[in-house]
Amino acid sequence: MPTLDLRHLAPPEPMERILAAVGSLGIGESIEALTPLYPTPLLAILQADGFHTDVAPDEGGFRVRITRAQAHDPGERGRGRDHA
Repeated sequence: MPTLDLRHLAPPEPMERILAAVGSLGIGESIEALTPLYPTPLLAILQADGFHTDVAPDEGGFRVRITRAQAHDPGERGRGRDHA
């Protein structure tokens, strides 16, 4: 499982990189991300987009495991996000 170490980045860059990375996941596939802060906004976006998440404290931040739980519906992607 790939791991993205994003603890050295300032918000919102960790969230942006995670959202870019999860787009290529198939059903049942996972990635882990190490983030500097608890990713509250990211979790809401991922759950709305059909991902399961598990967050645990980790050295210097949090470890977020993200798994695609259902098929991606392009018409539904981004609920909760502003596509300005």
